[in-house]
Amino acid sequence: MVSLVGPSGSGKSSLLAVAATLVRPTSGDVIVDGINTAGLKDRELTALRREKVGIIFQQPNLLASLTAVEQLMIGHHLRGKPLRAARSRAAGLLDLVGLAASADKRPHQLSGGQRQRVNIARALMGSPKVLLVDEPTAALDHARSASIVGLLRRVTDEFQVATVMVTHDTEFVPLTDAVAVMRDGGLTAPVVPGALPSAGGAE
Repeated sequence: MVSLVGPSGSGKSSLLAVAATLVRPTSGDVIVDGINTAGLKDRELTALRREKVGIIFQQPNLLASLTAVEQLMIGHHLRGKPLRAARSRAAGLLDLVGLAASADKRPHQLSGGQRQRVNIARALMGSPKVLLVDEPTAALDHARSASIVGLLRRVTDEFQVATVMVTHDTEFVPLTDAVAVMRDGGLTAPVVPGALPSAGGAE
């Protein structure tokens, strides 16, 4: 689990979009689970994201008409999986993130922290190899932020995924295995939290 910090406008979210293959890089390679994405066509990139990448956006972007369990099921169904299997897996993931009792609630019935938990569970539905997380605590208070980062730490370990988390909450950096800093489009090599000689200005 790597945290990515840096001043606003330094390129953190842009880097995450490139890593997610949503934006093609002008140079260099993006390698996901051993696959070099440089030569893949758009349809192949879509399939790779569907099967190997879980994206957790800053805003959950849940569908207002769907319950929590249905938010997870629809993505699984689009992967060609049977709906019965999708419901079973979705229920298990909602239980994992502490929302088993809220499976049939719609987004307006959930708190901000609960919606973000649905967002995390949804990203795990496809058994991804990589989780890319963009400012998951931006709209949450301190207690809910700590809970969400703790949950990300847990799912990283339990699901054995590689997680990259863009964050402005540097107090949560020690929960990750490494931290990298972006400034002016440049990226430092990840180091153990606390080993950065100067992380001033990071957000």
